[in-house]
Amino acid sequence: APDAAFPEPERFVEPTAPPEPIPLAANAAAAAASVALDPPPEPEPEPEPEPGFVRQARRRAFWRTPAVRAVLLSLALLLSLLLAGQWALHERDQLAALHPELKPWLDRLCEPLGCQVEPARRIDAIVIDSTALVRRQGNAYSFDLVLKNTAPMALAMPALELSLTNTSEDVIARRVFLPQELPGAPALLPAQSSVAISLRLSLAVGDALPMAGYRALVFYP
Repeated sequence: APDAAFPEPERFVEPTAPPEPIPLAANAAAAAASVALDPPPEPEPEPEPEPGFVRQARRRAFWRTPAVRAVLLSLALLLSLLLAGQWALHERDQLAALHPELKPWLDRLCEPLGCQVEPARRIDAIVIDSTALVRRQGNAYSFDLVLKNTAPMALAMPALELSLTNTSEDVIARRVFLPQELPGAPALLPAQSSVAISLRLSLAVGDALPMAGYRALVFYP
C-alpha cells in the first residue's frame, strides 16, 4: 500500500493560443484565387454544315410523304374545278346552245352570281342570203331578206341595219331594226337553217334625195 499513501501528481496541459482570425481581404483574395484557378468551360463544338445532297434528299422525302401528296392532290382538284367553272361561266351561252341538257345546271351556276344564260351569239355564222327592196306604191316599199345560220347551234336573232344610198354611194337614210321589231322573226335562228323576213317600209325620198341603192347588214347590239 505504498501506492495508496502517495497520490498521483496532477497533470497540467499547457494552454494553446487560439488561431488568429484571417482578415476579410485575405478571404476575398483566396476566393478569387480559387475562382481564377478553375479552368474555363470548353466551348460546345459547332455542328458541321449539312451537305447539299442531304438537304435535297430531305426535301424530296418531305414532298413524297402521303399527307403532303394528299394535300397537293386536293389543291390540284380544287383548282381544276375552279378553272372549269370559270370557263363554263364564260362560255355558258355556247354550252347551252350546243348541249341544251346543260342549261338547267348553267342556270343554277349563274343564279348566285347574277348572270343569265342567253342564246349564243356568233355574228360571223349569220349570212344574209338574199335581199330585195321593192317599191309598191308611192312611198310604200317592201324589203325582203333571208338570213342563214351556218353554225351547228341555234343563234340569237341579230339586229338589222338598212341604209339607203344615192348615186354617189353616200348614205341618205339609215334605219336600225332591233330583233323584236322584225315581223315574224323568231328569237332563235335554227342551226344550219334559213329564215325569211319581210318588212313594210314608208320611205320619204324624192327628187331632192334620189335613192339609187341600199346596203343591209346584221349585228348584235
